[in-house]
Amino acid sequence: MNQVAETMRRFLNEDQEYMEDRVQRDIEANRKGFFKLNLVDKDGTPIKNAEVEVRQLTHDFDFGCNIFMLDEYDDESKNELYKEKFLKLFNTAVVPLYWEGTEPKPGHLRYYKGSEPFYRRPPTDAVVEFCLENNLRMKGHPLFWHEFIPKWLPKNKKELKPLLVKRFTEISERYADKIEMFDVVNEPSRVWDCKMRDREKCNSLVLEDDYCDWCFKLADDLFKTNQLFLNDTVGASFFQYRGKYSGYYLNIKDMLSRGIRIDAIGMQCHLGVCDGSENVFNPKKLYHVLDTYGSFAKPIHISEIGIPSQISDEIDEDLQAKAVENLYKVCFSHKNVEGLVWWNLPDDGVLTQKRATENLPSTGLLDADYHEKKAYQVLNGLINNKWRTNLTVSSQEKSYITFRGFYGMYDIYVNGKKVGDLHLSKDGLDEFIVEA
Repeated sequence: MNQVAETMRRFLNEDQEYMEDRVQRDIEANRKGFFKLNLVDKDGTPIKNAEVEVRQLTHDFDFGCNIFMLDEYDDESKNELYKEKFLKLFNTAVVPLYWEGTEPKPGHLRYYKGSEPFYRRPPTDAVVEFCLENNLRMKGHPLFWHEFIPKWLPKNKKELKPLLVKRFTEISERYADKIEMFDVVNEPSRVWDCKMRDREKCNSLVLEDDYCDWCFKLADDLFKTNQLFLNDTVGASFFQYRGKYSGYYLNIKDMLSRGIRIDAIGMQCHLGVCDGSENVFNPKKLYHVLDTYGSFAKPIHISEIGIPSQISDEIDEDLQAKAVENLYKVCFSHKNVEGLVWWNLPDDGVLTQKRATENLPSTGLLDADYHEKKAYQVLNGLINNKWRTNLTVSSQEKSYITFRGFYGMYDIYVNGKKVGDLHLSKDGLDEFIVEA
């Protein structure tokens, strides 16, 4: 018997009635609004007995994925398939800004299109161009992480800070007007682990205790209009969850209490093991975690999602799909969650060096041959069908129609003719004049 798979199934099957009841109620409350369209002709005269078609084009909610394999294949047909499968599901892309990939040698920057290859680190300019062409929102990841750093960086902390100022400034000047969101600091909970290890072996920086504050203050100066995230591990976010006594919670609370600007919270969700994963797989416990971090009244992104389809030695796409469905339903329904970010889209898009959970070779939504796994199909059904508003309404004797719809961009048709588009948003207007 596969004990890990059985444990996952048990967690996933707990509190199902609670989950379904709250999901349905909270999606209606948090992801949809009531809208009214007043129908007039070009002279402003009300129009009655019209047939109005409402077609949703986009979601306001961030359904994201890292885009690290963009044009990374020698096979051009596979590059095109990657783009097709990406755009079919996602409206948000995580842009790789790892320091090792953007400046492998001092002063040698790899932002430019046509830069020399670096696995899973496509040049930033090329990624941004693709995202802008396809109306993808973007998150830069990360401005600073103590790992995956250039080998040439100095060990001396005082020498490091001017280089960080230079890096943040360069990224701000190039991308602050294009990339909406940035992970300012990644995985602060792991810094202490690195202090306890040999830096030469782990290729990590040994940092001062207040480095998070320093990085956020620098980002606050340089990224005035961007959304700034603190992003931490699945261990800090979920496995070591202790309510409002959780280390990650206390770190956020402490930084906010001292006036540090944190705009949003990133909670990684790599689930290749079961120790502690009950706080994700059990829906009631997952809601408790989200309610606790939601008390900060900051947007939450479940920032790096990876759930394997191979559990121990067995392939089980049904189990992966069930876990994905539960996670996305709960998080999409929660009022404070504004984004869900899958990590590795294809199975062959993981790091070559193994880490405990992130880079299990089966955490993709596509297999190595780019066939859609059941989890991909589940997400497609939710994002592009169940959670999308497309309807036709007759105004009959009235000169208006009303409907409930998911927040996003819409095309509006009256009597078969497209008359315009509207953005139906949570914080915007709920009544519009439509000229037919």
